Amino acid sequence: MAGEFILTLGGVAQISGLFKGAFLKGNREPRIAMVGRSNVGKSSLINSLLSMRLAQTSAEPGKTRKIHFYKWPDADKIIADLPGYGYARASGSDRDEWAKLIHAYLKNDEGLERAVMLLDARNGPSALDEEAIKFMISEQVPMTFVFTKFDALKTQSERARRKKEASLKLLELGYDPELAIWVSAKTKLGLNYLKSVLSEKLALTAIKDVAKKGSK
Repeated sequence: MAGEFILTLGGVAQISGLFKGAFLKGNREPRIAMVGRSNVGKSSLINSLLSMRLAQTSAEPGKTRKIHFYKWPDADKIIADLPGYGYARASGSDRDEWAKLIHAYLKNDEGLERAVMLLDARNGPSALDEEAIKFMISEQVPMTFVFTKFDALKTQSERARRKKEASLKLLELGYDPELAIWVSAKTKLGLNYLKSVLSEKLALTAIKDVAKKGSK
């Protein structure tokens, strides 16, 4: 069953009227927040999960500062598409507004199940990714790590090398690299497995004690 657009959250002032307990505007489905830097392939992945082109993109990457919500009937979830981060031309004020909106959303959404941290299979996690990861830790949100654009790695040796590099970095950050998922929205590689993981409540959550790690 194809997904559908629910609403857009464009500013902190809107939040008070969106949530009632764990419900989002009357919708009971748990939320999954999609987080990633600009151009990581977030919109393509969301559209693949929803089986429809719904995820919105900006004409100028990294400038969108809104959260879009989509119903995902096949998983009985709602996807919260958070603004991309790390665009070089984004100003300090833009980044501050992003942080304020995301913080307010995470604080108020009692139905938020987890964040899916999207990382580029070719070079992630980057320094900016690490900042975002630490931000989510400070907000005490469980995370599942997904490496996108796996199809860009053409040979088995290249894939093995990148997996080793990424695993070492995740270990440094205190996460189990065996729980990371590698996918391609273009070739659909790994998508069925990702769907099965996201359909289960907190399955393959990469962080076991958010509050403890967040206090470090």
